[in-house]
Amino acid sequence: MIGALAVLTAALALLAGPTGAVAGFATALTWYGLGTPYALAAGHVVLAAAFPDGIGLETFLLVELAFVAVLLAAVVRTSTALRDAAVVLASAIAFVGTGWIVADSRSVWTAAGTLLLVVALAAYALHRYELVSLGLVPDAVETAPDADADPDSSTHEQ
Repeated sequence: MIGALAVLTAALALLAGPTGAVAGFATALTWYGLGTPYALAAGHVVLAAAFPDGIGLETFLLVELAFVAVLLAAVVRTSTALRDAAVVLASAIAFVGTGWIVADSRSVWTAAGTLLLVVALAAYALHRYELVSLGLVPDAVETAPDADADPDSSTHEQ
């Protein structure tokens, strides 16, 4: 994990100078005190401060690759490291690819909104998957007979 944070700090320092180095150190300190999710959030907040005039797509990709390395370093310590690493890489490719494609043809705000929608849909899909895998969703929904149906009709069971 320390190596991934060093790579992130070096990448930010090369791309944004001293402000980037501070962003890398802030990410590392946040990781040490609070953990990986908070470090990634803090790193992105400081990244926004490091590039107040915006960031080029190539620079963005390099910085995000460093953040993915930090996330992968945390995943390696899990019991299902290979599967988790595959999910992290597939998600990163899908999210960055979606953002890049939309930003290339539309505005940055449209790309941000699209990414927000994609992340929300992915979170909901994971939530539903969790409910089904834990058996919290019934197999079939029992519906009451239609109140408006004629009880003597041939379609109504008696």
